Amino acid sequence: MALLAFYGMVAAISLSGVMAPGPITALTLARGRRDPLAGLWINIGHAIAETPLILALVAGLGPFLESPAIYRGTSIAGGAVLFWMGVNLIRRRGGGGETAPEDLRGPVLEGAAMTAFNPYWMLWWLTVGAGLIARAQGFSSEERAISPGAIVFGMVALHLACDLAWGTFLSWAAHRSGEGLRAEWWGRIEAGCGAALIAFAAFFLYEGVWAGPG
Repeated sequence: MALLAFYGMVAAISLSGVMAPGPITALTLARGRRDPLAGLWINIGHAIAETPLILALVAGLGPFLESPAIYRGTSIAGGAVLFWMGVNLIRRRGGGGETAPEDLRGPVLEGAAMTAFNPYWMLWWLTVGAGLIARAQGFSSEERAISPGAIVFGMVALHLACDLAWGTFLSWAAHRSGEGLRAEWWGRIEAGCGAALIAFAAFFLYEGVWAGPG
């Protein structure tokens, strides 16, 4: 029961994080118009970028990743990437009414880039995520029949499953709700998502150039 309670906590924390509005949310809503599974592909890219960081934390590299230089570099690079994506969304808004799925490489790469260059995603893993990993590594079941490594693997798999499930639902909902909207209305929605990405870009650049960590 203690292990089930731990995994329940992991699911609740993971969902609270992924459901919070952010750059990936804006991108998923914009891409959902053309492909109801866009959120799945975006979060597969997210998982591709996230897995190496998780492995680094499991290996004990957390203190190295806490370097202010890494934080500033990630913030500046992330701001540039988000600005480019936001401008691209605004320029392509509406899409001429075309709703066919896009090349899957685009959403996967976008999800990976948006994750890797998001300093607050890294900060989440260095704090909340690292705490969950530490709990999983030190966890011993009542019967001691499950190895700590297996518990860590289960925690990571559950976290990624929450990301994939929510992203897929979000793009599916955006696709369904947008079926009755005219192209110009979707153009406005995509322009709004692009503006949100540009706003996040400005904040990331400010953090990287002037504010810094802490």
